[in-house]
Amino acid sequence: MYNLNKILQSDLEFINISNEDFTLFEYKPPRSFKNFALDLNIVKQNTKSNIFFHLFRGNLKIVNIRLDDLIYTAGSTNKIQYQLLEALIEQTAKNFNITYDVKYILSYGNFDNSIFRDYKDEIVKLIQTFDELKAVKVINVPCSVCDKVLPLIVKKSFIENAESYPAPLVYMHEGHSILCFIDKNYDVRGVELVNITG
Repeated sequence: MYNLNKILQSDLEFINISNEDFTLFEYKPPRSFKNFALDLNIVKQNTKSNIFFHLFRGNLKIVNIRLDDLIYTAGSTNKIQYQLLEALIEQTAKNFNITYDVKYILSYGNFDNSIFRDYKDEIVKLIQTFDELKAVKVINVPCSVCDKVLPLIVKKSFIENAESYPAPLVYMHEGHSILCFIDKNYDVRGVELVNITG
């Protein structure tokens, strides 16, 4: 069994909610003393909305998305797959907007972002109970390069919102990539080795 709660607790580095000008909320686990201000400045350069962007920064993976006027960002060690970070951000954004009337709060130009401080408790709860949300599914995919079966995390919204099936998903793994075709029942319909560039 793949324990997502434990993975998030041990390998998540931060969650940040910002707008163009400043951070509204940031969560870092107690073990983290790092500052991610430079990474967050890079994230803000992506101006497209509703698209997840991925950054690979050596020993750090960063995922971000713009939704309305806010930028949601999560960073982790390399042990966490991008799909898990995306699902975590989706849940964070959903819960944040249920908890706070963000548009109303932001309409006051001189508010104190300490009003969001208690959201830390919601993030801790989200991390500790993430498995229960069933926001992702772990499936097994064969890799001909590694000659083994790999656990692949697939977020539920990826499958539910796919334009056609089987839905293609690239898994970058230890210097190579495989293209996995996943149907609406989360069954793997094919796996191909693919070349990458960047």
